[in-house]
Amino acid sequence: MDLLPAAGGALLPCCGIKRPRRSNYPMVEKAVRVVYFSKSSEEGPSSRYRIYQFLPYLERAGIQCSIRPLVGPTYFTLLEIKSAALRTLGKTLYVGARFLKRIWDLVRMGRPDVVVVEDQLFPYCPPWVERLLVLSGKKLVLEFDDAIYLTRFHGRKMPALLKISAAVIVGNATLSEYARRNASAVTVIPTVVDTERFIPQARITRGAIEGSDGQITIVWIGLAYNFSYLEILSPALRLVQKEMGARFRVISSRPAVLAGVEVEFRPWDLCNEVRDLQECQIGVMPLPDSEWARGKCGLKLLQYMAVGIPAIASAVGVNQEIIKPGENGFLATSSDEWSSHLLSLCRDVGLRRRMGGAARRTVEERYSLHIWGPRLAGQYQAIGNQSRSMNVGGSVPQTFSEHS
Repeated sequence: MDLLPAAGGALLPCCGIKRPRRSNYPMVEKAVRVVYFSKSSEEGPSSRYRIYQFLPYLERAGIQCSIRPLVGPTYFTLLEIKSAALRTLGKTLYVGARFLKRIWDLVRMGRPDVVVVEDQLFPYCPPWVERLLVLSGKKLVLEFDDAIYLTRFHGRKMPALLKISAAVIVGNATLSEYARRNASAVTVIPTVVDTERFIPQARITRGAIEGSDGQITIVWIGLAYNFSYLEILSPALRLVQKEMGARFRVISSRPAVLAGVEVEFRPWDLCNEVRDLQECQIGVMPLPDSEWARGKCGLKLLQYMAVGIPAIASAVGVNQEIIKPGENGFLATSSDEWSSHLLSLCRDVGLRRRMGGAARRTVEERYSLHIWGPRLAGQYQAIGNQSRSMNVGGSVPQTFSEHS
């Protein structure tokens, strides 16, 4: 088990994550020091996939990156408190204490070449501190992978942050289109997965393709506050469970309840998530067709595809860039399409095998950490080594407009 450096110099176990490959690294002009103010510790999926998994690649490129998370594991424990009053009280007290910790982190950060802020320094507060950083000569980079500008109090704050940032990094073309209204140096770095960690089962056996007990397992992985999206799937799941006896697995922090659907719950665990996905035969990513959903980055879809299982996703946002229908997965726009695609995959082992292989190749070629790790390192070096007035957004490919 490798250990990766975390905030404050601690070491985090990463459950089989390997050191980056030595090729494809940018030339090091000079050591660049980055202080990254993340939304959360490694327990938070956004921060884990936007910065923590990149640390070995940044280190390999000569970039000194220090992460300062806003919230830690306690915050995610508080989210599971059933009493709304106690949950609100606990979150308020905890976040207040973490705001004080963040102020201390700002005071003692020294003189980095680049200051990266994931979303914002102080949620729901005016961008006064970010302005002070810029006025004090800090090179501010704003990063976000959700349509945070649609949430309460952020419709005016995000444009202000974009205007004062030296560069902006976003997760997809929808977010880039928004960011470019107020910022010129905008780069798309898609959410990616480690294809040396998320791998298909070592041997493609009959059990792996059909299920070790002969039962097809359909899987959804994600945060509990997104359980409402599963309602889109309910009619189709009831049908495939009735006709095919399929199992529906939810990997999350707590069980999901869907009317008329039998749900197998697996508690999410960093060291078990790959195995829990490998045991399944079909992955699903339902989304409503909303502006918020169009800002999402398709993480769970890439996780399924990386372990070699075909996926079905709503035809929304970046899903339409990742999935080539009929080749590496299916897109669905209605309950009938969800049912049809699920039944097709449940019934046809050859189709699952072909699509699973194509899905894996898609991630290896376009959404792999070992490809994008050096690119993010190059982006940080470009920002750190160029003056604030220069547009560095063009130094990394902006987005994928076509399937390759």
